[in-house]
Order: sequence, then C-alpha cells, then structure tokens
Amino acid sequence: MSLLQSARAIAHTLLSHYQGQITDKVLLSVIEKASAINIVEGQTFDKQELFEILRADIGIGKGEITILSDKVEPWLNDEKVNINFELWNRYKLYIFKNDPSFPVNDLDDFTDKILDKCVNPKNPGIWDRRGMVVGHVQSGKTSNYIGLINKATDAGYKVIIVIAGTISSLRRQTQERIDSGYIGRNSSAFIQTGQNRLVGVGTYKSGTDIYSLTSSYYKSGDEGDFSQSVANRLNIPIGKNPVVFVIKKNKSILENLIDWFSKNENTREVDGTPKLFDVPALIIDDEADAASVNASRDINDIKTINRLIRTLLNIFNRNTFIGYTATPYANLFISQVYDEEQTTIVKGRTYKIGEDLFPRDFIINIKAPTNYIGAAKIFGYENINSEFTNEPLDIFRGISDYDPPFFSTINRTNKDVLPENLPPSLESAIKSFILVCAVRRVRGHKNKHNSMLIHVARLVRWIDRVAYLVNKKTREYKNAIESEDITLLGELKAIYEEDFLPTTKNVLDNLDYTDIRIKEHTWDEIKKELKKAVSKIEVRSVHGTRSTANLEYHNIEEIDYNRYENGLSVIAVGGTRLSRGITLEGLSISYFIRTSRMYDSLMQMGRWFGYRTGYVDLCRLYTTNQIFEWFNHITMATEEMRNDFDEMTITHQRPKDFLLKVRNHHGLLTITSLNKLYFSREIEISFSGKNPQTTCLLKTKSAIQNNFNALKTLIATIGFPTKENRVENKGRTRYLFYPNTNIDALCSFIDAYEIEQPSIRNATLSEYIRKQSRENKIKEWSICIISNTDERVFIDYNGKTPRNERKTNETLSTYELTHNDEVITMGCIVRNQQIERKSEFYWISKQQIDQTSDRYFDLSKDKDYSKMTYAEIKAQRQAEKKGLLLIYGLDERGTPSVNNGIPIVGYSLHFPRIDDEIKVSYTATINKGFDEEVMIDDDNPETENE
Repeated sequence: MSLLQSARAIAHTLLSHYQGQITDKVLLSVIEKASAINIVEGQTFDKQELFEILRADIGIGKGEITILSDKVEPWLNDEKVNINFELWNRYKLYIFKNDPSFPVNDLDDFTDKILDKCVNPKNPGIWDRRGMVVGHVQSGKTSNYIGLINKATDAGYKVIIVIAGTISSLRRQTQERIDSGYIGRNSSAFIQTGQNRLVGVGTYKSGTDIYSLTSSYYKSGDEGDFSQSVANRLNIPIGKNPVVFVIKKNKSILENLIDWFSKNENTREVDGTPKLFDVPALIIDDEADAASVNASRDINDIKTINRLIRTLLNIFNRNTFIGYTATPYANLFISQVYDEEQTTIVKGRTYKIGEDLFPRDFIINIKAPTNYIGAAKIFGYENINSEFTNEPLDIFRGISDYDPPFFSTINRTNKDVLPENLPPSLESAIKSFILVCAVRRVRGHKNKHNSMLIHVARLVRWIDRVAYLVNKKTREYKNAIESEDITLLGELKAIYEEDFLPTTKNVLDNLDYTDIRIKEHTWDEIKKELKKAVSKIEVRSVHGTRSTANLEYHNIEEIDYNRYENGLSVIAVGGTRLSRGITLEGLSISYFIRTSRMYDSLMQMGRWFGYRTGYVDLCRLYTTNQIFEWFNHITMATEEMRNDFDEMTITHQRPKDFLLKVRNHHGLLTITSLNKLYFSREIEISFSGKNPQTTCLLKTKSAIQNNFNALKTLIATIGFPTKENRVENKGRTRYLFYPNTNIDALCSFIDAYEIEQPSIRNATLSEYIRKQSRENKIKEWSICIISNTDERVFIDYNGKTPRNERKTNETLSTYELTHNDEVITMGCIVRNQQIERKSEFYWISKQQIDQTSDRYFDLSKDKDYSKMTYAEIKAQRQAEKKGLLLIYGLDERGTPSVNNGIPIVGYSLHFPRIDDEIKVSYTATINKGFDEEVMIDDDNPETENE
C-alpha cells in the first residue's frame, strides 16, 4: 500500500466516526491528522490529491434498501447485546484494508436489515423462512451475502450452504471469495493436506473456527465441490462449529449432500421423511433465477434442481432460505401451491419435497450507489420519479458488419460453417482494448487487471475458432506496435482522437458523481505506453473443455486474476461461462452479438455492468441495434418494477402482492421463459399510475408519414381548441389543449400509430383506456399537442457534443396543422438521437420526450406544480382521476438518414393511479427473435461444458 493509499485509509477511518456534515474544512483537518499519523521517513504524498480523492469518495451517493415483508417480527435490535460480532468485525477490517472507500457502513446497515428478516437462530421449535434479495448485475451482491453469513454465524447459525450457480468456475470463484471473506483460510490446503494457510480475514484474530467441506481445489476428476468421502474423512461434527458448503447447482452434488445430511446423528425420520433437528441452517441461492425455478407448467411435474433444493431445505427443521438475484422475474411467478405429501427418491431413500421457493416472507430491494454503472446509465433510462433526465453514457457502438463472417443465428444448417476472418468491428474493438490498456497505464493503473469480453456463440467449436482468429489478429497488432508500424499507429491515433477523447468529454459532462481519475491525455502520452500495454495482453478461450485435443486454440487455462499480482490483461472469448456470475476484473471492452430468448437471461449477460472507477470513459459496448433496443426495454421495465416495489413498501404490502403487481405490469410481458409461468399465458395488464412513452420511434418514411397522418386525422376529428385553450409564447402557439376530449378520437390516434417498441402495444392501451372510461375509473381524458416556441435551437448532429459546448445556433423547424381553412404553425421539439448509430429507430431515452412542465397541464390551476415533486403531481392526478395524452412533433434533424420534411410524431400517456381498475387481458408471446436462438445451444455436447 502506497503512502497516499495509507493516508486515504486513515482518513476514511477518521471520517467514519464523524457525525456532522463533512465539509471541505473537515476534510482538510482530517488530512492533516492522517498526515501526522502516516509518517514514513523520506516519503511524502500530495495532500491536494488526497483532498480531491476524499471529496470524490464522499460525493458518491449511497445505496438504499427497501423491504416488503409478511408479518416478520424484528428481533435483531434486542438481541444485539447478546451477540459477539467478531466475524463481522474482522470482515469489516478486511474490506476496509482492501478498499478504504468501500461503503462499509452501508453494508453494515443492509446486512443488519437482511439478518433481521431471517429467523433468530436461537429460536426453539420448527421454523422455515423464505426470502429474496434483489440487487443489480455485477453490483457487489457476493460481498453482501458474505457479510450476511458472517453476521448470521455470529448470531448462531451453524450450517451455511451457498448454492453458487451452475458453472464450476463460478463455484470456485465464489469459494475463493468465501475463503478470504468468511473462513479465513485456504480451503484447498486444509482439505488436501490439513494445512492452516491463512488468507483474507484469517489474518485477524477470531475465537471461532469455521470449517468448509468444499474447496477451490481443481484438477481433473476433483473440482473441490461437495464429496461424501471428503466430508466423512474430515469428520467435522454438524451443529458445533460453523460449517460452510459452497456447491454448484448440480443433480449429483445436491443428491450427495442430501444423502450425507440424512445420515447425520441428529437426523431422524418424521412423517415419512428425514429431518435434521436443531441445527439452524442458512441457505443462500446465488443467481436464484437460474435453474432453481421450476420450469414446468405443471406444479406436480417438478424439475430436477428445483426438486432437490426444496428437498434439501426440507431436511432441516430450522432453516432460512434467501435467493439473491438481479433479475427476479421468474422467481416472482413461482407457485405458492404445492402438495405437502409429494415425495422424491434420492439414493434409494424417500424424502418429502416440501414447499416451493417463492419468497413468501420477505423481498429486499437494494439500490446501487451512484458510482455503479448499470443498465440505466448505459441504455438511457431514468427513474420516472426523477425531476431531471440524464443522458446515457456514450459507450455504445452499434455494429452491423458481423454477418458474415459470423451469423445472426447459429442453427443446424450453418453451425459447421466456421468463420475465416474477423469483422472490421471486432478488429476495431481489439484496437480499442489496446488503447484502454495504454490509457490506464498513463492514469497510474499499470498493475490493474484489464479484460475484454467477446461473446458470439455457445458452441465450443465456434468459441475455439473465434479465439484462434482473435489471437492471430492480436499478435499481428503486437508485432506492428513493436515495429512502430506507421499504418497501425495512425489507425490507433484516429480511434483515440476521434472516439476516445470526445467520449471522455461526454462522460465528464454527464457522470453523476466525481471521478478525479478520469482525465484527458495527449496522443503522445498514450503512444509511449502502447508497447508495454500490448505486451501484457493474452487471449483466453473460455468454454470449459479441459483437453486441447481437436482444438485450434490451446490457451484454455481458467482465468485466475489472483495469480497476477502485477495485473492481467486478457481477451476472454466465450459464451455461457462469461454470461452469468463470473466477474471479469477491469472489464472495459465488450463485443456481444449473441441473443437470448428471455429478457432475464439477456440482462444477466451484461457483464459490462459494475464499478469502473477511473476508466468508465474508456468502456465500450459493441453490439447490435436490436440487442441494444432489447436491453433498453428490459431496463425500462426493471426500473419501473423497482419503483413499484418502493411504492408498495410505503403501504406495507406483502411479497405476494408484489407478485400480482409484476404479473400485471405492461412492460414485463416477455421478460422470462413462459415455462416458468405456471398459471397461464393469459396475463392481465395494468397501466395504473403509469406513463407509457414512445421512446423508440420508427425512422422509415412510411412510418413517419403514417404517424403524422394519424395526428392530422385526430385534428380533423376534434378540430382546433377554443381560443382560451390555445396557449401562446412569444406570439407563437405553445400548447393546443383539449380538455375532456373524445375518448374514441384519442384511442383511434393510438390505434393508428405505427410503432415497434415492446412496451407500447396499441390495442392493449386503447382497450385499457376505454374500459376505465366506461366504468368511470378515469373521470376525463385531455389531449395536449406541444409546440416549440424557441427562436433558435441546438441540433447535435454527431451525438457527442458535450453539454457545456452546446449552442443554440439553428433555425427552428416548423410544421403546419390545418382545420377548416385555419392553419396553425407548430415548432418541432428537439430530441436528438442520443448516440450516433445506424438504426432503423429514432431512439430517445425514457422521459426525454416528456418535459416536467407538460405533465400537469390538464390539472387544476390552484397549485404551484413547479414546486411539487413528480410523486406529488402523480398524487394530484390520482385525486382528480384525470388522464393526459401529450403529443410532440419532433425535429428530424440530427437523426441520420432521415430527411422527409415532416416531424417525427411521438406521444406520452399519463394514467392516474386507480385503486380498483378494470384490467385488460393479454396473451403473452415470446418476442420474435428470442425463439429463433438455435435449440442445439441447450443440453448439447457441442456446447460449453458446465
């Protein structure tokens, strides 16, 4: 640890005890104290740099936690005086030592709240608790549940079982994290040789010995997962010292563990099934949406993994089960109906299967801190309750040149047609990765890990061939850089100056937290580091095959960052093993073209989510426009689902109420596999309190003309409003307002509107509006056509101009509406396409079409809405039972390949919250494209070995 890092750690320790507001004066005082404590003869550190680092650290907005629970009595606060939190305290010290800026206090608070929802392990009798923790992809949930199991063990839980995904490498990675953060010794060394090799928290004193019956050991035939022979050899008594198991979701492993527990001396037969008595167990299901959910439409036809996890839980007469996931859609559809007498046979013995895994007792939603780079920041969705809209970070790069040599869909007819070369976009991505490695060296990250992800297929032969071609091209670039090839250096310089520098400016302009490590650098600075940067890069083929026989590319060694103290720079080519759970350290460049049939799978594939301190501006996501648009849709649906969750916590609703909410959500129609929806493909849709907006508008000439015609037809039907309902500004029309308008005309406009946005379904919207109006659930509907009255506007032609450099220097674009020989000139609203990409859609982020001042135009005029929050405005809309349709004519300039001379029409609907709404039914179908993914990808020997 450098002197600066040491001073930072000391400063954070001092700040953690400070109760008041942390001002610059406080920071300067703390720095002086840290400087006095942190004295090393002959060494100094830059106090101004530390000041800037600390300001950035404390400027990061903390995450928050919200909870839905069903009659769970709190116990932890009263019990704390009787608990010695020695394991938690050493884990806290360990985290702090590794990263002084880590929000340990937040983790302490979060894990307290989760533990409080678990059963007090000292409670007598029989108890069973089911819950779920919803985080974000790559947001630190492993740190969270390691903190939880430390506290749970301090409180008295004796058996900890972590079910760590379906992939062996992910299980080992989790085991290593638990070795360091919980056990305190190398599990492999202990199990193989009996050595007590201390790691992580083991360097801090503790009076509790924790034993692991699994390890991170790895060789052919022994992957360190649970083995009855190993467990019997170690002969660790269950129920005395804490015992932890880190296992894979695998039929054989689960059966062996069930069989082993059933032979324990404390196990006896009760009502025809083995029960292990008086051993409080905490079972964590990591990636709880993967494999754990019963993917069967018949509740009596229970799939293997689901059946075995339920059987394992049912062995313990005292257990708490918590599923951790970032994509909880499938879990919320789990049936709460089950046959109490249903049994299964494991290794010749009969067991009752027990209740399904629905989180009946509690669901906890963890919001990520502001420095988390998640879907909302990448795909341009903002919380609809927010008063402001931030643009997405400019890191997406659309690709369309991959087919050929790759295929959009790999199927039985083309699976043997392996690529002979790489598409130019992938070559550009590799060059960008070389630049990233060089820039990070300039920023002082010489010993940090750098990773690039390439995900094009699941077939081993394809992964192998692509890795071979990528390695060949990377070597070519290495040789060219070492020989100072003018052509390649010129290409790298062009990418850096035309892409990297503008993106850094954009990120600095739009990032909602301070990162002093992000800086602009000259090409000469970068060029000096290219040789050293590229020399460290290696290509790994990640598919699980252990033999290089029949492979073209032989570097299949598992990626183990712990072995590289000076940093590993790796290009990882793979499929499933890269798409769920595994963390790629220092991931910056992602090249991703493989689709998924389910949105939850697609979101989990987002390995580019996470914390990118000091280099988020260098990150790039190369993918197709279609995949980007799918991600945008699932992001919108997920964020709205989280908003619903938060609102339901205020009214103290239960997990089963949230289940109903999700099932009725208009944005979640094709989220998960329909096999996981027990009940029916028929789903009831709700728009209560929602704000559907057209954010993905077709750019074809026919669609633009059709939607403009729909607006003109609406005007022909309802005419122009009376003079008092025409609002002017600067002598120009600003609003055309139609209070208490004709419902049929409004619905006809929606029905005629052409759109392919997944969350907008015209027939469903108009049917819902008509149903609420017939039953007087919505008192009246109004229409407001919005015009722009600015004299001059800013058009961002390349999508990359930083906000602080924007100038209104273009003439306002206008269009005309006509009725009965009267002509009204309307100004086009400027909603530039945010990111330069060749797409069939005019793409704008959620809420950008909709301005705050427009949302309350129809509401009573006796309130100052400019001082109200969006939540308060929604409450007022609910009270007045009013619905509003806002229509915008959008400026086509700044949108590539569009030049029709007419506006691109978009709209936004505002529904009031309706307590007793009349829902509409929708027959769910899998989106076109999802069901096209070749079936040979599933359970086929040609695909990756898990």
